[in-house]
Amino acid sequence: MNDNAVIRRIQGGDVDAFAGLVQKHHHNLLAFIHRLVRDPHLTEDIGQEVFLDVYKSLSKFDPDMGTPFSAWLYISARNRCISELRKRGRTESVPLEDYHVITGAADNAEEALIRQEGLDALAASLEQLPEPFRTTLLKSLQGASLDDIASQCGIPQATVKTRLFRAKEKIKQLMKIYAGGVGHERRI
Repeated sequence: MNDNAVIRRIQGGDVDAFAGLVQKHHHNLLAFIHRLVRDPHLTEDIGQEVFLDVYKSLSKFDPDMGTPFSAWLYISARNRCISELRKRGRTESVPLEDYHVITGAADNAEEALIRQEGLDALAASLEQLPEPFRTTLLKSLQGASLDDIASQCGIPQATVKTRLFRAKEKIKQLMKIYAGGVGHERRI
């Protein structure tokens, strides 16, 4: 069920449906918050506050306006993070590259938040990628050649190619899951 359908159920009085929204967005939202505040305890606190605030103001959200719920959620999170960091005198904790993404300097806020959600899904997918596939993929993404990876890992170049292929396939599956699609778990 998509977010708008769930929101309509909540607005219609089904308060239990909110748990589905929290479950769907919780992991990526906390990853987003953590990138801004860089403190695990503060991340959890802000995450809970954001979901509580969103729940309280969900009656004002109009699913027909075209703004995705996730954009609204991430804007709320960003604002809460900035307020909390200012309160604590820690505005330097918002890295420049993250500030550009969350303020939407090049895009509108919706596009920036959707892109950020994709980056968070990729980071979470990389975390779940089992070894040795994760290491091989990360070395490749950092610009190492097949020969370099093979010599660093002490394996044949053909093994590196196989690991990269399997890592990319697994990342595609994980990204589908994080993006709300249906993925089939396949053993690597």
